[in-house]
Amino acid sequence: MLKNYFTIGWRSIIRTKGYSFINICGLAIGMAVALLIGLWVFDELNYDRSFKNYDRLGQVYHHMTFGEETLTLNDVPAPIGEALKSNFAEFEEVAMASWPREHIVAYNETKLSKSGLFVEPQFVSMFSIQIAQGTSALNDVHSVMVSKTLAGSLFGDSPVGKMIKFDNRDLLTVTGVFEDFPANSSFADIKMLLPMAYYFSASEANRKTQNSWESYTFQCFVLLKNEGLFDQVEPKIKHVLYDKASNDGKAVKPEGIIFLMKKWHLYSEFKDGINKGGQIKFVWMFGIIGVFVLLLACINFTNLSTARSEKRSKEVGVRKVMGSARNQLVAQFLSESLLMVTIGFLLALVMAAVSLPWFNVLADKKMTMPWTDLKFVLVSLTFIVVTGFLAGSYPALYLSSFNPVRVLKGAFKASRFAALPRKIMVIFQFTTSIVLIISTMIVFRQIQHAKDRPVGFDREGILHIAIRTEDLAKANYNSLRHELLSSGAVENMAISDFPITGAMSADASLTWEGKDPALRPLVAMNSCSHDFPKTNGFQFVEGRDFSREFSSDSAAVIINELAAKLISEKNIIGKKLSFFGKEREIIGVIKDQVRWTPFAKQSPHLYYVSYTSVGYLTIRLNPQARPHDALEKIESVIKKFDAGAPFEYKFLDDDYARQFSGEERIGKLATIFSILTIFISCMGIFGLAAFAASQRTKEIGIRKVLGASVFNLWKMLSSDFVRLVLAAILLGAPLAYYLATQWLEQYEYRVEISWVTFVATGLLVLAITLLTVSHQALKAAWMNPTKSLRTE
Repeated sequence: MLKNYFTIGWRSIIRTKGYSFINICGLAIGMAVALLIGLWVFDELNYDRSFKNYDRLGQVYHHMTFGEETLTLNDVPAPIGEALKSNFAEFEEVAMASWPREHIVAYNETKLSKSGLFVEPQFVSMFSIQIAQGTSALNDVHSVMVSKTLAGSLFGDSPVGKMIKFDNRDLLTVTGVFEDFPANSSFADIKMLLPMAYYFSASEANRKTQNSWESYTFQCFVLLKNEGLFDQVEPKIKHVLYDKASNDGKAVKPEGIIFLMKKWHLYSEFKDGINKGGQIKFVWMFGIIGVFVLLLACINFTNLSTARSEKRSKEVGVRKVMGSARNQLVAQFLSESLLMVTIGFLLALVMAAVSLPWFNVLADKKMTMPWTDLKFVLVSLTFIVVTGFLAGSYPALYLSSFNPVRVLKGAFKASRFAALPRKIMVIFQFTTSIVLIISTMIVFRQIQHAKDRPVGFDREGILHIAIRTEDLAKANYNSLRHELLSSGAVENMAISDFPITGAMSADASLTWEGKDPALRPLVAMNSCSHDFPKTNGFQFVEGRDFSREFSSDSAAVIINELAAKLISEKNIIGKKLSFFGKEREIIGVIKDQVRWTPFAKQSPHLYYVSYTSVGYLTIRLNPQARPHDALEKIESVIKKFDAGAPFEYKFLDDDYARQFSGEERIGKLATIFSILTIFISCMGIFGLAAFAASQRTKEIGIRKVLGASVFNLWKMLSSDFVRLVLAAILLGAPLAYYLATQWLEQYEYRVEISWVTFVATGLLVLAITLLTVSHQALKAAWMNPTKSLRTE
């Protein structure tokens, strides 16, 4: 019987190639999108799950109060690791680590720049790192573990026991090779693990941080003995940082918390000390979009199947007269649906596999099709059955309910309400499309709004180079600057602890005359050379720039407008600030700068002169020089001072643009899904328009004979669909407004929602609908009326 069902189903598909093509392609596109989104959602939900102790691992965070603002940070002082391990039995293990940073490794003539992490030895076992060769020992100060890919790039075979030169400074022995961290893990970029002991021995400044409770520059990872101890131990560690802090440290009220690994990726956002979620909102958003896209494809199938019901009414009548029970007819139509869904799913697999490399680039992923995964096979089979039932259940129940006597007598006529479900489903399709289109437009308007925000510095023709070796760090600044300026490729050059688009430091002891002792504002601080403001094009609103002509500028400071408002309402120039145990004079006020994410409010900021804490070179290219030639000249100069490091740089405008990457990625994905939803909806409406035209062939012929123009006939056939789309616009616009408003609430700096967006979307959808329907409407209107009247 099943064979007979599928045979009849296949013949039906072949007999109606046009409708079958629309049905199968619509389903295939919907399922391909659902597959890709499903892979993305699965990858996100399984972030970090490759670690054996996933449920028991966590990181120490802390809340700090600056005035009315509470920040949640995950950098801690080095001694906290030993304090937690020694005083709290709930921890099975505690490991301190540095922050990831690019380091230079060299073996023979091969020099590479890779990300490394300084860790305590127990880090390896805590995170169940798989050892491919050698051991996991990091007890020797001059040892290093490298990833499998880095070992292959440096050595080829047998890397254990060989020595690499690290940051053009020390020779380190490779004690082990570990399997690369998975792409969907928090440590995906880490290619080297080094002993914390080596970090503390590298310099006097590093050594001082080992026992300092004031230097918040490390990470602390903890492994609980069991997950159930989380609620018990978190209140206990709340005051550890506060109890060990100085009076200035106590003033910002640090409160320790444990942030479990299961929340690192999807729930990473905090506001005023409260977790506000994070990436999880995009998981939900795209998961819902995937379901809706699949649902739209199923609606197309249902609409076309029910619309063509009269074409198959006699078939149903004959089958019932010949003894077919209703359940057999239901099974027949469901089997046809299942056959079409199976064909569509196979086509969807091909589409998904072909699109996956491109989708990975767009989504910044490294996903693969899990062909051999039993779970994937079972999910796929379930997917086919559920989708087949979802897409075919209503047509099967509807077609099998026809009265055979009325059908065979030719008295069968569909109820005037028979088309109501189809109309509702068309409205649902276009409502979904409209919501997605409007939301996508607002996403891109928000991105452009942030891009147009005044940043307070120049971005064109400026690059920065990380100082990663002692050779470059200890190079004579004036000599290096002189050679770069003499090359003709450079207009200006400076050094600083961070680049203009980088991080910051802060000091809770910052004070000034007349400051409320209880006030502890968060003021970002950057050390730099005299030339830093001019090199970056700072925009002064009051006072002056640093100058070597004034010896007192070694104790001068430049602040932004937010800092000026914080310190004094007027007469800010000449006022004194004290921090890091030194008094400095304010000599200039600059416009507020967008130092980090352009979507958030910025903070008070200050710059002071210091040549001891250097992290980056900032170079302003000569606008008269060709960039390629200028870079070659800069490289030759840098190589004189730092021969052991590869020449690597970042342009400031590219670095700034990376701050938009997350929102732009979401916007591009949303755009693609919007296009696909409107395309799937149009495929369905195209099929319905074709069927409507075929059903009214005689009517069209009579109207033409009686003098109806092509325009009148086009208007008659198009009006029903236009009314449905107008209803969808009226439903979709308020829903899109509500969703967009909720999405924009996460940004401190956001665009206003304009009515133009809604009008433009409505006109766009109407135009697309008319173009889709017009082909079938005009085709029917141009048909010879003689042929139309002869049609049976």
